[in-house]
Amino acid sequence: MVISRTEAASALTDIEQTAGRSRVLKSYQIAGPILMVWGVVWAIGYSAMGLLPAERWGMIWLALDVAGAVATVLLSRRPKAAGKAGAGWRIGVGVLAIMAFFVASYAVFQPTTIAPAIVYPGLVTGLVYVGVGIVFMPRFLWIGAAVFAASLIGYFLFQPWLAFWMAAVGGGGLLLGGLWLRRA
Repeated sequence: MVISRTEAASALTDIEQTAGRSRVLKSYQIAGPILMVWGVVWAIGYSAMGLLPAERWGMIWLALDVAGAVATVLLSRRPKAAGKAGAGWRIGVGVLAIMAFFVASYAVFQPTTIAPAIVYPGLVTGLVYVGVGIVFMPRFLWIGAAVFAASLIGYFLFQPWLAFWMAAVGGGGLLLGGLWLRRA
């Protein structure tokens, strides 16, 4: 049986598409637990903001962010992530860059009320995830859009309970998003 050039090209295209889908699915399985970690970090951090005085928030978030960053690096270094050598440190640097962006934004813009400071991480996280979803992994688009929209809803409709709102929809949204990615 002789295969024509057209059939061979079509078969190679199918193989490339299948390999691409396989890489995305493997990435979802790696990213799922990482999103779940950050969902827990958000749920604890925002709940603490709703329960504790403002002067204690910085130390709580610092400890949670360090724990989340370490967990992110460790989870991204699992054997399943071995497809890309060095992925762990790249993801860790990415997380640190996003954290630095948050700190720099707060330093430059210095919110005068607490509500914008509470909702800002949800908006930026939503934007980052939408970008990742558009370029690399489509499911991130939906997770990012949901976190972004929920953050805005909380800001405009639930300001008196905004910290608890962000704990529930931000933390819960990332946790559910992580479960959805793991099942991919």
